[in-house]
Amino acid sequence: MVVILKETAVPRRVRPKLPDGSHAPDDPRRWITWAHASKRLREEQVYWVCTVRQNGRPHAAPVAGIWRKNGFYFETEPDSVKGRNLSHNPSIVVHVQNGNDVVIVEGSATRESYAAELRRLRADYVRKYEYEPDWSEGSGQVVYRVSPSIAHAWRQPHMHRNMVNFVF
Repeated sequence: MVVILKETAVPRRVRPKLPDGSHAPDDPRRWITWAHASKRLREEQVYWVCTVRQNGRPHAAPVAGIWRKNGFYFETEPDSVKGRNLSHNPSIVVHVQNGNDVVIVEGSATRESYAAELRRLRADYVRKYEYEPDWSEGSGQVVYRVSPSIAHAWRQPHMHRNMVNFVF
């Protein structure tokens, strides 16, 4: 039996507002494509996540993770700074490491507890990281899913020509 997965919806691509007088060409043929941005998100090995403490201060940390179906998944301990921050404020930013080929995702994180999804994610972690996570009750690790609201993307050296936002 062949299973055909439904394609994930492509977010709307829009040009960010640039400062007046920037003289940046507004040519959609030069803008980053969703195919490029989503590939960067899928293939990244180490991502940075930024959460917000209760006092409003930001917290950034590197994590391993999986990008699929327009969502980002990562594991953490509920008592870690990330876990504590997300328990009171689900706002999160995720970005790739490369500052020359940038993708930054803003969104909201929720705990993933659906057993079938966790099985798929475990297999993804094994393929990508050669690591089999333990998310069983009492393991000390939980999985979060980041649902994006917007993603920003650009490439150097002419970022003003190709920068774009993807609205989900």
